[in-house]
Amino acid sequence: MRIIVLIIFCLPLYGLTKESCDLDSIGLSDQSSEIEKHFYTGTCHYRNEDYQLSVKSWEMLAKLDPVGDEDEELKVDVLNNLGYMKFFGYGTAEDKSTAIDYWTQAILLGHYEAEYHLCHAYADIEEPTYDKSKARKHCEKAKLIYNGKDSPDTEILDSIEKYLRKLGK
Repeated sequence: MRIIVLIIFCLPLYGLTKESCDLDSIGLSDQSSEIEKHFYTGTCHYRNEDYQLSVKSWEMLAKLDPVGDEDEELKVDVLNNLGYMKFFGYGTAEDKSTAIDYWTQAILLGHYEAEYHLCHAYADIEEPTYDKSKARKHCEKAKLIYNGKDSPDTEILDSIEKYLRKLGK
């Protein structure tokens, strides 16, 4: 009985812990670009773990053409984020093919992390996207990228090395 009372008492408080995602609350205005609005609104929803709303905002952004350099950077990040959300089914139905398309677009626009995601998508034998020849290419590129960073992420590099060993490299 005490647990039920505690749950009933805490449920209204749950909504209070979420960040408000309206434009004013996230520091944007009507003068902000559409890409900024969708990016930061989607990011706010993501932090609130409202993944469906973040995917919705980011999918709208993905259809827009960037107006300047900042918009282009935000769009590239969103393509990578959407790839992750689609691949693992966060806030959306799992769609590995669309995820790979998003990551490929992100790579073409210069996003380095997307290369690692494609390494995983193609090298993980548990995934239906497993493709040994594509895995080698993306894992080798990801390894070069992460080794070239000033502060390489050793956890990611270890993961890449593990995939390459399994692939016979």
